[in-house]
Amino acid sequence: MKKYKPKKTLIVTLLALPIVFCSCVNLKTVGDFSSASTESVKNFERIDYSFVKHCLDRCTDEAIRNYEINRTQDCSCALYQEADSVTQVIYNSIEGYFEGLNNLSNNELTNYRSDAVVSALSADELGPLKIEERTVNAFSSLSNTLLRASTDFYRRKKITSYIEQANEPIQVLLEKFRVIIGTNLKGELRFKRERLYNLYVDIKMNGTLISEYEKVKAAADYYQALEAIQRKEIELEVLSKSLDEIAKGHQVLYDNRKKLSVKDLTGFLLSYSNNVNELISEFNKLND
Repeated sequence: MKKYKPKKTLIVTLLALPIVFCSCVNLKTVGDFSSASTESVKNFERIDYSFVKHCLDRCTDEAIRNYEINRTQDCSCALYQEADSVTQVIYNSIEGYFEGLNNLSNNELTNYRSDAVVSALSADELGPLKIEERTVNAFSSLSNTLLRASTDFYRRKKITSYIEQANEPIQVLLEKFRVIIGTNLKGELRFKRERLYNLYVDIKMNGTLISEYEKVKAAADYYQALEAIQRKEIELEVLSKSLDEIAKGHQVLYDNRKKLSVKDLTGFLLSYSNNVNELISEFNKLND
């Protein structure tokens, strides 16, 4: 009887299956991490607070304290507007990178638009915000990587190169964005909290509240306003923690970019993906 011999092409196909399977699972893991990172970073758009808003709030608080009634708010907020613009540029770069990473992991073309980087950064003091040369260089480097990925038709085979080129600048930008969110903006809210406290203490000490109803109403208004400020502070803190987890996860991804096995990569990134998803859930609860 003639023995059956598997065809060479069949043997090659069977041998290649574990490799293909490995690649798919790895890329799914990268996709899950980048998708969670993108969703978390986008929560920045849901935070109803900015440097300009802080500037306007400060003017309003001063006008109320001095019993001023003006037709328009006369506030000088130009530097705060610039600080918001720079923050938006940094945010766009980070969000664009992780969205591109997600696209590549799904074998799709990146779609980072060149007009997204028209606003260049420069080292400067912008009111409450300081932009260092290190941040400027990181933005420029990451922007070039994103634009190359868009124009050179990066696909799955280029994902390692994409991660490799982007890690250093994305770490710098994530760190800067975390400082803006968790230190600068949150610090402005602390000033707002102190102004609120001083305002109501002055009202109480001036004896302008005569009836019991006025006193109770003033106390209720104060704690309602305080609760709104504290909720916003928690939102900023949660987003700041998410950025920290994303930075750590991407560093692990970079460190293992050339030895991505199914077991190792899944184990390395799963905890960071889970942490980011938990923080997303925590952020969402604050906005329910």
